[in-house]
Amino acid sequence: MSSGDFETYFQRRARRFASFYSSEPVARLLGRGPLFDRLQYAIETTTALSAERVLDVGCGSGPLFVPLASHGIHVTGIDPAEAMVALARSQAETVPGLVTVERRGWEQIDETDAYDVAVALGVFDYVGDPVALLTRMGAAAEHVIGSFPAPGARLMLRKLRYGARGVGVHGYRADDFDRLASRSGLVVVDRTPLGRAGSAVHFRRGDPGAR
Repeated sequence: MSSGDFETYFQRRARRFASFYSSEPVARLLGRGPLFDRLQYAIETTTALSAERVLDVGCGSGPLFVPLASHGIHVTGIDPAEAMVALARSQAETVPGLVTVERRGWEQIDETDAYDVAVALGVFDYVGDPVALLTRMGAAAEHVIGSFPAPGARLMLRKLRYGARGVGVHGYRADDFDRLASRSGLVVVDRTPLGRAGSAVHFRRGDPGAR
């Protein structure tokens, strides 16, 4: 999926995707519980690392902002879709001074060691070159957290549904992560299954034994 397609797709559906986070009980009834599971994983991992600065890649409407800011963490949220950025900036206003929102895609991540953690939830689903994204995130922060959908019937239905709109969706097996990490200059610290939906993974730079 090109950056242009990604931007257009989420530009048109910004409020719909934002609504998924409006009620956890409703989301779980609709089978979208993994959205909250991966969110909680990112929050718990980031706070356990005593992070002070976080890059939120593909921040969407900003569901990570308040939970991280409540721990005094400064967040920079980036998203290529203007409608998503508008929603994210409204959310950022609820935690003044702790969140910055920028309109840009992951291809424009060019910072080096500017953050403690870089997070991408629901982004690798649509990225054809995950190594390029992991490499940029790993340059920007020592720790990288991402969510990755698993192959299977659930993903196949998404591929059919999204493919009809010209959107590609990618799946990842459990044995893919060490390979992706190695090619990106990272190592896998932890992987947590998200049921049939996939995995949440914590990567970091450095020696595989230093976890």
